[in-house]
Amino acid sequence: MLVWIITTNQAANSETVQMHILQSQKNPTSHAMGSQQHGDTTIPCSCFTWKKIALYHIAHSIVGDKGNDINFSIIPHFPGDIGRLRVVITPDWVKNVFSPLLDLSTFPDERVIQRRIYLLELVSVEIYDVPGIDSLNVVVKNILDGGVNCLRRIDRHGKTLSDLILCQEVVLPP
Repeated sequence: MLVWIITTNQAANSETVQMHILQSQKNPTSHAMGSQQHGDTTIPCSCFTWKKIALYHIAHSIVGDKGNDINFSIIPHFPGDIGRLRVVITPDWVKNVFSPLLDLSTFPDERVIQRRIYLLELVSVEIYDVPGIDSLNVVVKNILDGGVNCLRRIDRHGKTLSDLILCQEVVLPP
């Protein structure tokens, strides 16, 4: 449903108002979009710049697991955001997001903390560009505490971990 409030100045130029309404109906997401100029082409991107926002507002993700590793994608809603996401999605950022998976105790003592630090050092992160679909493919190795057969979490599969990624708040540069 489209609702417009027209002021007196806008009513005087009703053709402009009609054109604006028609343009908005053709492209309903235009109010949430910006654009980035790349050479001769303009690529649409989200307008979220220097604002802290949950990743799910600007991208979607799918996660899979294989043994002790997680593989996930970050696919921006607007292709123009991929360059900005590359700046935010770094190996250190990914390690920080997934590090709670290594918590072995609700009330850790010194031994548990040292074990977690050791396990975190074993985690490696590789980030690949997927240029055909303007996305990132991220592989996190040694994060699933031994894989599906050995894991102590309730949901042992990595497939549900996309929520963990997408709920992270990020700040996109311009």
